[in-house]
Amino acid sequence: MVKLVNKLIIYIFVGLAFSPFVLADDSLFDDDVLFDGSDKEFDGWSDDADLFEGDEINSTRPFAWLNIGVTQKWGFNPVNDWSTTKERTELILGTTGSISATGYGELELKATKYWPSDSYHSTKSSDVEIERAFLQFSFDRWSTKLGRYTIGWGELEGGALDVVNPSGGLTDPSITSQWLISATRYGGKSDISVFYNPNPSITKSALVSLKDDDRHREFGLRYGMNREGSDMAFYAGQLIPNNAIKNLTDGVAYASPYELLGFGMNKVFNDYLLKFDIAYKRNLQHNRLGQLVEADRMDWDLAFDITKGDRQWLFSINSQYWLDFFNDYSTPTLLGSVSSEKNSMTYMANVSDKIGETDWSWNLSNIVAANNDLSLITAGLDWDISDNLNAKLTATKANAKLDRAFSLLDDYQRVNLEVKFQY
Repeated sequence: MVKLVNKLIIYIFVGLAFSPFVLADDSLFDDDVLFDGSDKEFDGWSDDADLFEGDEINSTRPFAWLNIGVTQKWGFNPVNDWSTTKERTELILGTTGSISATGYGELELKATKYWPSDSYHSTKSSDVEIERAFLQFSFDRWSTKLGRYTIGWGELEGGALDVVNPSGGLTDPSITSQWLISATRYGGKSDISVFYNPNPSITKSALVSLKDDDRHREFGLRYGMNREGSDMAFYAGQLIPNNAIKNLTDGVAYASPYELLGFGMNKVFNDYLLKFDIAYKRNLQHNRLGQLVEADRMDWDLAFDITKGDRQWLFSINSQYWLDFFNDYSTPTLLGSVSSEKNSMTYMANVSDKIGETDWSWNLSNIVAANNDLSLITAGLDWDISDNLNAKLTATKANAKLDRAFSLLDDYQRVNLEVKFQY
């Protein structure tokens, strides 16, 4: 009976996967400062972790097929007398299981209650989202997957190639799942994958209307090769910008397709992991002298991941280089626009570790973005109270140049507390 109910729930969401409605973010902003984001789990392109795992049921507890999570979040602004910026309760319901001898499915729903002191409460008091809902079938050397999920391209999350799914704001990064169809064929030391997105999601600003007369689609191809101590992959696709581009002439935002060719690789050296991504992006939209033009850009990332026991270091560099640059290129901001730079660099350093033999761990990161236009420091403390209960405390501070794109983040400070129960 339990397996029958489990299957029934998964069959229901398959029908939802092909319904005509669009699940797109209606705002770019969260908190009282400007960013949208919620915790999401990251599923890589290869989906190795998804292949018919996790369907064993612990029959010792009632409704063992149902995964339940309750999270209470608070956010405070130290600059403004510790006023509350975030107070919300999230309920997550999910189930996983086999559909047949070759089929597997997952469903996860999230309901959010925004309390009166939450910055989102002014626009909505509650929300229900489909976080993940997919079916996956495997036969011979093939695997197919359809539904709502995420695809991760490249070696670095949020890097030059990780552009298929929209991500959240800089102060609260997240990945938004979309309705996708993908297929992968596995060889001995290689694999080839394709995906198709019939209706891409676009992160939109509540302050700017989106103009899009055509129904665009996304599709992409990845060919990966596995070697001892090293992996590499080639990428090609037509994609839609995850963030709409505001035309400074008419104040309307646009999201036109662009083409991507890319390469990514990693290499292991003892305790070191080298990661590298590079992407050529053709026909990106950009503002120039009162008009929206198409321009080409070369993006690349280089990162070192170092592991020493429980301590992990990550250092990365990101570059965005306009190949056909003109001095009158402009970048829109909430307050107007600023001049664009031919090459924009972002640097990141992160370290995390456990505290002795305890259930506590800590992390510290610093991001320097856009040639020192922004510096963002985040410190976190985690406590695994039990197998089902976790608490997390984070503090974030930003400094930004007043005449550049991130000027509204100058002296941004937040302290966030999160308590999560999983069953």
